[in-house]
Amino acid sequence: MAVFIRAFLALILALMIVFVISKKGFTPLKRAIIGFLALLLIIAAVFYEISYSKQNIQDREILGAFEQNKTLKCKGSEITSSEFSYIGGTKVFARKDGKGIIVSIKDCEVK
Repeated sequence: MAVFIRAFLALILALMIVFVISKKGFTPLKRAIIGFLALLLIIAAVFYEISYSKQNIQDREILGAFEQNKTLKCKGSEITSSEFSYIGGTKVFARKDGKGIIVSIKDCEVK
């Protein structure tokens, strides 16, 4: 569903850019600048989306291993589902015994 929303927003943005560029009040130089800036914005959005997707895939793999009771290596510590809980909203592992140890999923890898 989120992919469709992003595609719809990209389509709306593209239509707005075409509308602005096609206005008669803009000189060819201004149209070229607006087109170039729009292209840069689209390229930046694509790179962000690719980066976000890669991180999301990695996070799902780590969480899957954690839920299968596999040991994770995080900042030199070993994280197990018997000692830590996963908090999805902030994507962190928190120690169950309340010792205040919190580790981000970004700092982990499957052992």
